[in-house]
Amino acid sequence: MIYLSTAYAQDSTQTERNIQKLMTDLPGRTSLMITGVTWAGFQANLNNADKTLPKTSFNDFGFSPMFLWKLSEKIFFESEIEIKNAGDIENAPAFDLEYAKFSYSVNKYLTIGAGKMLGPFGAYGEKWEPNHIERFANSPLRPDDQFLPDDTHLFWGAVVGLDARGAFPMGNSRMSYAFYISNGPTLHTEAEMGGMIQGENWNDQNNNKEVGGRLGFLPFANSSLEIGISGKFAKVGGLQDTGYLINSLPKSYKNVGSNAFAIDVNYLKTVSAIKSMVGIRGQYTSMSVDNAYYTVPSGFTPALANYAPGDTSLYTFKNSMQSYFVQLSIRPSMLQNKFLKNLEFLFRYNSMTPPKDAAWSPRDANGQGGSFSRVDIGLDYWFSWRTGLRFAYETTSLPDGTNQNLFLVRLATGL
Repeated sequence: MIYLSTAYAQDSTQTERNIQKLMTDLPGRTSLMITGVTWAGFQANLNNADKTLPKTSFNDFGFSPMFLWKLSEKIFFESEIEIKNAGDIENAPAFDLEYAKFSYSVNKYLTIGAGKMLGPFGAYGEKWEPNHIERFANSPLRPDDQFLPDDTHLFWGAVVGLDARGAFPMGNSRMSYAFYISNGPTLHTEAEMGGMIQGENWNDQNNNKEVGGRLGFLPFANSSLEIGISGKFAKVGGLQDTGYLINSLPKSYKNVGSNAFAIDVNYLKTVSAIKSMVGIRGQYTSMSVDNAYYTVPSGFTPALANYAPGDTSLYTFKNSMQSYFVQLSIRPSMLQNKFLKNLEFLFRYNSMTPPKDAAWSPRDANGQGGSFSRVDIGLDYWFSWRTGLRFAYETTSLPDGTNQNLFLVRLATGL
């Protein structure tokens, strides 16, 4: 895809810089900063088996104005509105409120926020996802509706609720933290999608809330390495969900819980031997849902051991999902040649494993649940520290044994 982008980083570090600017430029007065991102996309499908679809397409466009508003010395507001194509030529552009959050600065170690906010789970959503920060022309492989019937939001996504975040020194090291409470995700109980988790939570579907957060440890004084650990938990069954019977005993979805865990690493090191800046980045995420039974969809035959006792209309499965990516970047920034020093070479390996026995999981050639993997090879040219032209080739191995190969391009610049 080709992207033309103007944006500020949606990670806490850049937001803090913008907030500090707003807080210091005009003491005692309200001030507003407006920035944004715009993009136009193109992709080439190199092995297009479906002849009804074009091999190349300008298939994505949009504009996202972003606002930072100082209301007082302690209170500020940040928001992003996304305006983009709705996904087909018959629909008008779609409008979406990406986030809208009020924050109160208690002191230099603590800020409290409320609203629709970027969820502090893993590093990708808050720190690495924006167009001008993501070094590839694409995002990592993740469990979204390109491969599954709904979006589990394991990597990023906004949540509606409250958070508390900040950082504090530990000698030459530093620890950052972000904890939140929000409306919880939703458990699908209908036959075709039984057990799938939907992360969008404008409104809560029960009387429980999701709780979670992230701890980031920066052990070196130059902050070249950050290790993050994240977790979250919620009751996901809805108040309106109907129950079922197991051995004539009533069961309810109301107490079904979901939990997720993530580890992320980001390391940047100057290697004089190769006159290059080397970066290593990655994230591992795991999500699991408590055991429950769901209606067997028409045309689906569960494994014999997964049927409910004495009832072949219900089945269960181990409802867990894992995904990860590992990324390497090399930029020969210490070379004298102006062209070569602005190049950056990229490699990324991605993997995703949905629940193998779920009715909605993709199948391999033998009808068994399978995994996805993807290899991304990229090349960037940096016109400046914030403007880069990205090329990428990706090959995705699907559970049925076929491959999907794409060539992508993105031009991005950030404020």
